[in-house]
Amino acid sequence: MKQKKVLILGANPETTSLVLKAKEMGLYTIVTDYNPNAYAKAFADQAININAIDVDALISFAKKEKVDAVLVGVAEALLPAYYEICKGLNMPAYSDLETFEIMGRKDYFKQKCREFNVPTIREYERDNVTFPVVIKPVDSCSSKGIRICYTEEELTPAIDYALSFSKSGKYLIEEYMTGDEVISYYVMQDGNPIFVGMCDRYTYKQKDLVQLPTSYIYPSRHIDSYMKNTDPGVKEMIKGLHLNNGSIFFQCFVDQDGIVRIYEPGYRLNGAQEHLIISRVSGIDAKELYINYALNGKVSDQDLAPLANPKPSQISCKLSPLVRLGEISELQGLDEIQKLPDVVSVNPSYRNGEIVEGEGTLKQIVCRFFIVSETKDDLVNTIRKIDELFHVLDQDGNDMIIGRFDPQIIYELY
Repeated sequence: MKQKKVLILGANPETTSLVLKAKEMGLYTIVTDYNPNAYAKAFADQAININAIDVDALISFAKKEKVDAVLVGVAEALLPAYYEICKGLNMPAYSDLETFEIMGRKDYFKQKCREFNVPTIREYERDNVTFPVVIKPVDSCSSKGIRICYTEEELTPAIDYALSFSKSGKYLIEEYMTGDEVISYYVMQDGNPIFVGMCDRYTYKQKDLVQLPTSYIYPSRHIDSYMKNTDPGVKEMIKGLHLNNGSIFFQCFVDQDGIVRIYEPGYRLNGAQEHLIISRVSGIDAKELYINYALNGKVSDQDLAPLANPKPSQISCKLSPLVRLGEISELQGLDEIQKLPDVVSVNPSYRNGEIVEGEGTLKQIVCRFFIVSETKDDLVNTIRKIDELFHVLDQDGNDMIIGRFDPQIIYELY
């Protein structure tokens, strides 16, 4: 029987787990990216250098190579090209251009939240602002183009900065939320939205830049409030927007009354790779769902709803230590950390010799460690062992890590 071929669009580090899952499922993986040295290419059976938005070239390639299915990694900017390529090859795409546009535009999405009575975050007009506020482009991701403003004088430079990252030339002014950050996760099967998990997001503050995550803890301390006040509207919105298959995550803040307010979606695999934890505690693996759909037009032959386990007995964590900008000489401790009993996966974002750029963006995340533990003691001990083993050295032998999560928080809050 011929080994089926799958073409994966994009090769950033976060796409690596999708490549590995496809190989684990017995598929021949072809990864394309304009960058010859893109990270995920090293894990594929075949790597090509066609730009992932070059629709005509990739359709031609796929026909010539008799590709059986097309997948997109975690890059939101590739979703329109993904749809067009699937359409040109008469292959299943999990959604359409109009829906991808709505889900990729913060302003469009928040309007849908209001239509379906989903709690969201207050916005301001330029001439009627109550400080502090957050300025962001409506159509960017990975924390790009975002600034916090405390005074009128800071607004114009922040708006100009946001616009420099916006293809549509538009921005939002939102209330600066100081409450806890959470992320909720769903998978969709034949029109049925299934709530599969929720985590608390802990961050590190850098000057006036957006706060970047150092840890995600599952399950969230706010999950009961979310399931009561936010989840019903979210499920109606998912149905109303006809998000019939795939996965979606929602970034949220908790307001002073404990209400979880959504401000941004991701209708794709999440770069934070929460699927590595959710698949361990529930058996629902979003990567596998996307691969199944690409091959068969169906995420699963099994009813997924009974597998959902958003409040598992285990306590889990995704660690994402941050580094300052500069050239990495050596990542230390990865092999030893992978052997720790509670560590599910170790996913570095860089190789030795690569340069960290993009201050105030997710590019400062140097590695992601996924941990599933039975007890708080086990989790805290594993985090402390990782901190002991993991170091990122620059060319002068100095440690580049600037932001780590304090595991004492687990004892205090969970």
